[in-house]
Amino acid sequence: MCGIAGLLDFDKTSENSGRILRLMLDSIRHRGPDDRGEELLSSENGPTLHLGHQRFSIIDLSPGGHQPMPNDDKSLWLSTNSEIYNYKELREELSDKFRFNSQSDTEVLLKAYEHWGLGCLEKLRGMFAFAVWDSKKQSLILVRDRLGIKPLYYLSTEKQFLFASEVRALLASGLSDKDINVTGLYHYLSFGHLKSPDSIIGNIQELKPGHYLVVDRDGDFEETRYWHPLDALNKPDNDGQAIQDILHDAVKYRQVSDVPIGAFLSGGIDSSAIVSHMSRISDNPPTTLTIGFKEKEFDESEHSAEISDLFKTRHQLLTLDEEQLLESLPAAINAMDQPTMDGINTFLISRAANEAGLKVVLSGLGGDELFGGYPSFRLAPQLQSRKKMLNFFPKFLVNLGTGLVKNALPSDQSNKIDHWMQGKFSGAHEYFLIRALFCQDQVSEIFNDKSLAEQETLKNFESTKESLNLDKLNGDFNLISYLETTHYLQNMLLRDTDMMSMAHPLEVRVPFMDHKLVEYMFSMPAKLKKLSATPKALLVDSMKPALPASIVHRKKMGFTLPFEPWMRGAMKSEMESVLLTSVKPLEDLISQSAVENIWKQFLAGKLSWSRPWALYVFKRWVDKNL
Repeated sequence: MCGIAGLLDFDKTSENSGRILRLMLDSIRHRGPDDRGEELLSSENGPTLHLGHQRFSIIDLSPGGHQPMPNDDKSLWLSTNSEIYNYKELREELSDKFRFNSQSDTEVLLKAYEHWGLGCLEKLRGMFAFAVWDSKKQSLILVRDRLGIKPLYYLSTEKQFLFASEVRALLASGLSDKDINVTGLYHYLSFGHLKSPDSIIGNIQELKPGHYLVVDRDGDFEETRYWHPLDALNKPDNDGQAIQDILHDAVKYRQVSDVPIGAFLSGGIDSSAIVSHMSRISDNPPTTLTIGFKEKEFDESEHSAEISDLFKTRHQLLTLDEEQLLESLPAAINAMDQPTMDGINTFLISRAANEAGLKVVLSGLGGDELFGGYPSFRLAPQLQSRKKMLNFFPKFLVNLGTGLVKNALPSDQSNKIDHWMQGKFSGAHEYFLIRALFCQDQVSEIFNDKSLAEQETLKNFESTKESLNLDKLNGDFNLISYLETTHYLQNMLLRDTDMMSMAHPLEVRVPFMDHKLVEYMFSMPAKLKKLSATPKALLVDSMKPALPASIVHRKKMGFTLPFEPWMRGAMKSEMESVLLTSVKPLEDLISQSAVENIWKQFLAGKLSWSRPWALYVFKRWVDKNL
């Protein structure tokens, strides 16, 4: 895993592009502390490319893996942030066509591109974000992996085209403006995260998952989709019996490494399944890590200890309290490439993994999205069916019943009921209301310019409606699985995992997001994916009898810190120092009085912790970075 950056310069009179590249690389040094590479690639009649790389050595630790890496005649150059798990198989397939100079997967990726061009993407099994410079075509090719595990951002100006692994590198270039993207602000307030392809900065875009982008010698560029999770719906039906085998292969491929590998272990079914497969693959017991709390309703350490004992792992428990979190907050906020209401937990456990001597860990991310582990799988269809039922009752009875329900619920849940009744879903489907942080009317209250909020609401409705207008998509389970993967997992969990783990640095691999497993699950007949009394029944059945009943049948717990009590205790002063103070770049965009009112409602027990916390993070991030 690494950090990549580059500047394609169409202005022959420019003298600062080399310095700009170095500033970009300095800002992402944490992603690759082991080595740095810079190349100036120029041509007589075309643009100049300054291509850079920060290396975090995982496979082939020798200088043979140095990047940017050229092919033999130097007509192609590659800078990549990737792990190609099947590189040994690809190397064997290419061995009669090329001579290899290293044991790195980077060289295999380069030669795969040289031989197959963009057709190589069909053959790759891994996570990747890479840049290829083709000097013969005078074109730059940017590619991002199918599920968006590794990030890649770009910025186009009149005379330059820049790209990097993180937004902060493009900001460090000095060529980006620092204007907050209003669409990004709307999505953050609505959901607590940014939505691809928008970033929080107006002129910086994210290359979408499963896409590649080609920039020609004149600076024109086009983005093309090469993979989509629903493509698998056209494949032949499966019988649902091979999940264990595909997951086993996914874990096995992710064991490829020249450095020690561990695993995050919560004690839930997803991470326990990963550790189960790891223990069967490796002769050496893996190191497992868990965060525990004195607040028992948040603590899963008892369950993770049970799994550790079962598979004889080298287990480490990090017990966290609010004082430790308060001490870690500045570093955690600094690690955020973009603001997010999530990710602090990943920062802390990644730091623990780094301190334990690990460079690579496996995570259970993605299991809930594929196997139906979230409440949304039941709740969204229920909301749709109940809304239809309400149409048969007189409006005054409906309003009376709704009022009674709302009065019995906390304010944030009551708000969602009210918005549901009005048909305001924060998007084109009830799912988005379930995932909403602030509901539509609340977002409008936070915006200083209400017309701007209304404009973004309509834009969001149209974009979500378009994303659901897929003829191939059918069945409630497939729909929610698709939305959880593309809306929540990609835009929050995977993005947060990358930036919070690479801050240390630590590489996190996600077997459930192996594209073959994703394709298999979406190709499975809907009749096999109906929800039952057992959460994630397909995954549970595939793991019998490897895991004990106490694990597979226990109630799901999210990986959440005890923010609710902590923000009323040791963290209160820190929260108020930010929430009750105006931040200059936000003065024209958000209402300070609305922010202060949200904090008051939290203290009064009318709002949950996530609302003021999201505003705290956003204001802290803006104050530091803009």
